[in-house]
Amino acid sequence: MTITQTLFWLAPVLVLFGFAVWRDSQPRKNGKAHWFSWKPVLMIALVVAIVLVVHIVNELGIETHQRGGRF
Repeated sequence: MTITQTLFWLAPVLVLFGFAVWRDSQPRKNGKAHWFSWKPVLMIALVVAIVLVVHIVNELGIETHQRGGRF
């Protein structure tokens, strides 16, 4: 995947993350329980965003891993 494609996918993931943060921060009305928790969506979007940012950094030539580890 190129940097352009990665940025293309990073934008909607960040929008989804922001929307999930906004929806999760909304107070409950009259003590009613929410039918859907936005925390899993928030966490998954955050992990995907981190992976995409690491991919962009790797495409720019910065290595983010160790070679020849102990495993």
